[in-house]
Amino acid sequence: MKTLFKTCLILFAILLLSSCSSDDEGNVTLSAEGEWLLTSLSVESSFDFNNDGTASRDLALETMCYAGNYIDFFNDNDVEISVDFTYIFVNNQNMQDFQCQQGFGLNSTWIQNGNTVTVENGDDDIVGTISGNTLTVTVIDGFEIEVYNAVTQQIDIVDEDFTIIFTKS
Repeated sequence: MKTLFKTCLILFAILLLSSCSSDDEGNVTLSAEGEWLLTSLSVESSFDFNNDGTASRDLALETMCYAGNYIDFFNDNDVEISVDFTYIFVNNQNMQDFQCQQGFGLNSTWIQNGNTVTVENGDDDIVGTISGNTLTVTVIDGFEIEVYNAVTQQIDIVDEDFTIIFTKS
């Protein structure tokens, strides 16, 4: 009887241990290292610059200004960023239009804490969050747009937030 009890106890312990899983499986930290391509740059206003009949907040869909833009995190904690801009303005027919503008290239260093990645940029560090194969960066009041003000009949400059989504290649 004692042997049967010990055998059952051992089998129960083995079953119990083999059925347990780590509580941390859902909290996997993903590595930023590698190349990430810009797949979306959204602003607060909507535009139909590609004339498809549908206005979108995503300037990467509305213009070709962001083709080939990227961020590359190297294993030595160096980083290289290449992001262009869209200059949105009011043309001489009082219609909004755009021009692709050469943006900035930044070579700096990066650190990762969990799924948060920070690129050192002086007083304006760039902070992004990794989720799956995407890296999301939001910049508050970082995008200027010329807007026609019907009340004053003048052009106003409006600062909008923008969000960039990079996808790991």
